[in-house]
Order: sequence, then structure tokens, then C-alpha cells
Amino acid sequence: MARVNCPECESKAVITSRETQSSHAAHLYCVCTNTKKCGASFRMTLGFDHYINPPLMTTAQMAKQLLKNLPREQQLELLDL
Repeated sequence: MARVNCPECESKAVITSRETQSSHAAHLYCVCTNTKKCGASFRMTLGFDHYINPPLMTTAQMAKQLLKNLPREQQLELLDL
């Protein structure tokens, strides 16, 4: 689970609402829990960057496409047929 820290005092912050911008990005509205010394409210942006390990379906689709582009002999060799 992600943790949000206040950019001013580095204390823990609470996400009070989320505004979806797209399927891969959102604005998070946050409030610092250090109310005695900070108490800032702020907006952070949460966004998808890239896969470290792509989903299995995507991996299978990539393998299928690569295999399809090889000559028949190489396809059979890779599949041990």
C-alpha cells in the first residue's frame, strides 16, 4: 500500500479525495496529519509509469507476434516440433 507524506514536513498525510484524470492518472487531495506544526493540504498526482513485468496476456501476445514473424522452420525449431 502506498503511503503519502507531506511535502513540507514529511509527516504522514491522509488522502481525502481522488479525482480521476484518465485510466492511468489521478489527482489525490491530501491533508497533513501533523496539525500542530504544519496542517498543510495539497494535491499530488498519481500516474502509471510502465510495467516492470507485463501481464501474462500481453507477454503471450508478444510471443505469438514474434513467432508469427519467423520463417516456418524457425517456428518449429523453437516449439521443439
